[in-house]
Amino acid sequence: MLRTITRVLRSHLPAGCIVCGRAALADYSICSNCEGELPRLTDCCDRCGIELRGLGTGAGDNDGDDAGAITCNSCLITPPSFHSCRAVFPYTSPINKLIANFKFCARFDIGYALSRILASEFNAYYGSSMPNLILPVPLHRQRHRERGFNQALEICRVISAHCDVPISHSLLLKTRNTEAQTSMRSAVARKANLRGAFALQLSKNAQDVTHIALVDDVVTTMATVDTISRVLRSQWGCRIDVWCLARASR
Repeated sequence: MLRTITRVLRSHLPAGCIVCGRAALADYSICSNCEGELPRLTDCCDRCGIELRGLGTGAGDNDGDDAGAITCNSCLITPPSFHSCRAVFPYTSPINKLIANFKFCARFDIGYALSRILASEFNAYYGSSMPNLILPVPLHRQRHRERGFNQALEICRVISAHCDVPISHSLLLKTRNTEAQTSMRSAVARKANLRGAFALQLSKNAQDVTHIALVDDVVTTMATVDTISRVLRSQWGCRIDVWCLARASR
């Protein structure tokens, strides 16, 4: 209900820029000046999406695909379960504050604006070779009740509408209400926290999936998307690309 009311208001009221607050001419509530000044990721690892400034790199990846791809040393040693991770923004100011307002204050205008930018990147990257399916990283039902919506699903709705790729709302489930990953002090603890937390609810529509785009708002340690990717690959030997609004640095 809150999401519906917000969308109706956005369609009838003048759109203010989500950064400066002044009137925005774009149909996604951000003025051209502010959009141009938002920090963007450049020179990232083609596997995990981490920005490569100051990190060791190597050429190529362990799958034998993407000859000439630049991969960070961490991914060369221990490649993630997904094929690639791509984000538009670094998880720094003002992006971190914008995403927090989207998630915790139900600022759907912010989520929509940032998702439109991500959808443009998605379209440019794939062209006519789109994934078969978009999957949002799920929330546990208790967390969903508390927040009122799943921010990853909201991002997926925008990508689906502007890139013409179907979403599955129920294929992937979070079956256990885990502690926040940011509260875990080590990689071992993060993996243990997510063990058995995700499950698949299969349907006939998902039998021939060969390429999945897994979507979240922010990727930090990769533990969540890596765990989900292993669950997906246990069912399908398919390509899995992770897409997010922002990628945190190590």
